[in-house]
Amino acid sequence: MLCYFSSMKKLRHLYILYIIKFIVSFFRILPRCFALFLGNILGIIVFKLARQARQVAEGNIALIYPNIEDNGGRRSMAIKNFRNIGKNLADALRLSRYKNAGLDRIVNLKNGKNIQRLLERGKGLVVITAHLGCWELIPAYFSQKGYSVNIITRQVYDERVNSVINRIRENFNVRIIDKERAPVVALKRLLLGETVGILMDQSTKKNSVSVNFMGKKARTPVGPAYLAMKTSSPVLPVAIYRQKNNKHLIEVGEEVILKKTRNTKEDLLENTRRCSKAIEQFITKHPTEWVWFHKRWS
Repeated sequence: MLCYFSSMKKLRHLYILYIIKFIVSFFRILPRCFALFLGNILGIIVFKLARQARQVAEGNIALIYPNIEDNGGRRSMAIKNFRNIGKNLADALRLSRYKNAGLDRIVNLKNGKNIQRLLERGKGLVVITAHLGCWELIPAYFSQKGYSVNIITRQVYDERVNSVINRIRENFNVRIIDKERAPVVALKRLLLGETVGILMDQSTKKNSVSVNFMGKKARTPVGPAYLAMKTSSPVLPVAIYRQKNNKHLIEVGEEVILKKTRNTKEDLLENTRRCSKAIEQFITKHPTEWVWFHKRWS
């Protein structure tokens, strides 16, 4: 019986793998305007059919924006959110089309000089960002501009699916650091003067502390603060969001000034709070592009 369930699980994973490969190939050949149209439709369909994700999103919106009192207002914001996520997914799936053409065709940059200024210190750079907009474009864009880019990611449930996802990233010479090996590998890369990117806006019980996030307490990973404190690397918040013309804007923030005292534990808590606050400011400016269906405050 156990063998039967194991075989069924492997078969299901194989089906999912082929579906993912088909979707990636399909969106890659589409004209961008049609791909964005389909992404928008896909977002609406997922909103209608994915009941749990929809309920989590609407619940989170109600929690953070209590002034939106009516269900219609919350639902309207959630639908727009899912539509944006669908369009951002479409652009992420088409990423390989810009390997030679250049991502400048769909991406603009704001305050890019902040990155070079901090890298000139020779201490590496910890870039913090969020699941906001088409975040997969950020490492690809900067790698295409000649920066040594590493990103910390979590392996998905199936190695073959993970390989498909990472192959898109590696086409742009973005180097992947598995989350389980992150402390050692990321420290080495930072000491070599490279850039390490970290998504830090989702809840996790492991290696985390509770800090305010958008006005409510949430478990937040300490990884960015820990790496920066260990290597003296500067921390820089970066985010991306869609503009009205459907081009993306990567906005580079200001350096997060870290607290340095002899109390490492308190410093780690305070510096995590400061990093989280920097990311929060991007999200509050563009709330309909953040992943509200994640259980951030559970």
